[in-house]
Amino acid sequence: TESEPGIIPQAVENVFRCIEQASSKEFVLRVSYLEIYNETIRDLLAPGNDNLKIHESKPRGIYVSPLTEEVVTSPYDVMSIIQKGEANRHISTTDYNLHSSRSHTIFQMVIESRERSSASSTLLAPLSQRRHIPSSHKNAMKISQLNLIDLAGSEKAASNQERRKEGSYINKSLLTLGTVIAKLTETKNLPGHVPFRDSKLTRILQPALSGHAKVIVICTISPTTISLEESANTLKFASRVKRIVVTATNDEVLNDRALLQRYRGEITELKNKLQAASDVLVQEKENTQSMLTAERQQHEQQLRQMRLVRTALKERIDHLTRLILTSSSVTSHPSENIESSQNEHFNQDTKHEMQQHNGSDPWQIISDLRRELAQVKSSKASTEKRLADSQQRVQELEKAADENKNLVEQVAHLEAELSITRAELQVTTVLAQEHGANTTTSTTSSNNNGGLQTPIDTPTHQLFKDFTFNNNKN
Repeated sequence: TESEPGIIPQAVENVFRCIEQASSKEFVLRVSYLEIYNETIRDLLAPGNDNLKIHESKPRGIYVSPLTEEVVTSPYDVMSIIQKGEANRHISTTDYNLHSSRSHTIFQMVIESRERSSASSTLLAPLSQRRHIPSSHKNAMKISQLNLIDLAGSEKAASNQERRKEGSYINKSLLTLGTVIAKLTETKNLPGHVPFRDSKLTRILQPALSGHAKVIVICTISPTTISLEESANTLKFASRVKRIVVTATNDEVLNDRALLQRYRGEITELKNKLQAASDVLVQEKENTQSMLTAERQQHEQQLRQMRLVRTALKERIDHLTRLILTSSSVTSHPSENIESSQNEHFNQDTKHEMQQHNGSDPWQIISDLRRELAQVKSSKASTEKRLADSQQRVQELEKAADENKNLVEQVAHLEAELSITRAELQVTTVLAQEHGANTTTSTTSSNNNGGLQTPIDTPTHQLFKDFTFNNNKN
């Protein structure tokens, strides 16, 4: 009821409380629901999917396939799926019960968890693709399984033929379960064959009953004197069950697909870093090119100005040089007109230059002009040196761009190697599955040679709950 919830609602609520408290981890929850009716396994979440098979492999162990699994994110989702499965369960009226369950049901919740990280491995990979790895592996995944098993009631022979057939299968599986439990309680002192394969119920429960799990069994009895014999059998069953010794172990698993996904994530991360570095280099190159273009234009303008200044200074030097008299510059023509013309021109030039330089010494003016010309030449050499340095920087940026291109080619090579690794892992998985199938066939033949154990009394009605918390890593 809502005020007094049962085992299943409380277990589900507890799982989600634990998830709420583990803020440093991320989780994925999947649930499945099946029933064993007349030794036939049916999928309660997909009624048309019946006659499922039990498989065994080294990476995964014992499992039922193909079985529908649905991802859940809240307790409401879990309870809705349970109600959906209950609607498809075989329930009939018997001589002793109006609503008697005619099948065993197993509700399984798979809880996958790992530490939060940037790695992009998937948590939704099928269990059949997982393989065990050392527990020290980083970013490992832990797998926990919560199994809730409801056993059908063992009732006396009914008047209805169909009910009698159902009861025979129920009694057979419960008898085998009792035999297995009896053998497990004796195995420590008297080793022998445990007949897990004699029924599908015990075969599915083999991992939980043989260890590596925590098991809780709840048996119910009737207070009426009419059910005294059945209540006594139930208590005997409970006393045998509690003597089973199991040890829960922590394993970590990593699936091949998650491993490939992790490698792919690392390659993507390297690509992003490489692209970021490329963008920085391209941006820096563009900025440098624009700076060099601006500097080149500025230097060209300065050179043009220097050439103009140099030309003007040279003209002034030539003009002042003509004002200096030497023996070769003096002509011996006696003509007074020529002398007067030359003297007039000389006087005008001298007057003009003297006005410009405020009566400065011509030799001093020439010396100053030559000094300015030397400074212009020095500035020109400095500008040309800066241009050479800028050109060298451009060459270095182009070289860095070539190295960036080589890194892109290396990433493409790594992607090709990843594809080859993925193909090899798929081939390895197929070979491992074939080997596991051969091992299963051999074990089945060996077990069929052994005899069945002596039946023992079994309870009339009990509720068997199996909480399996297996910690595994992906």
